[in-house]
Amino acid sequence: MTRRRLQSDRHLAAVFCANARSFHAMASIQRDRHSGASAYCLAIAIELGLKAYLLHRGITDQWNRVHLSHDLTKALKCVRRAGLKDIPDGIRELADLLGPLYAFGALSRGLASPVMPLPPPAADLAIAELLTTVETIIADGERGGG
Repeated sequence: MTRRRLQSDRHLAAVFCANARSFHAMASIQRDRHSGASAYCLAIAIELGLKAYLLHRGITDQWNRVHLSHDLTKALKCVRRAGLKDIPDGIRELADLLGPLYAFGALSRGLASPVMPLPPPAADLAIAELLTTVETIIADGERGGG
């Protein structure tokens, strides 16, 4: 299984970003922003944003699916190693809390309503900043964030 492609998959990375924005929007319209359903949508938005950056850096979707799966903490580490430096405050905390619940299906099955490390507006801002950073890098064809 190949980890790296010869070039960036900018098209798929852009699709991942668009999907991340959709899941982020779904989280924001949940009646109970402290629910497991809202947390589930936030976890997916973070995952797709991080994997979009990795796709842009030439790491294949297949490699991401096999080696990262839904592990947000591992994906965040890979993104940092791949060169993204501008990780918004709060993303690590969200990844650390949501990652295990998301990876093991507790959020998708409604088995958990985690106590979020950030209030909903702060979590929304952190995720929006992450997605904007990744989208800008992809659009500009940059390799990382300063």
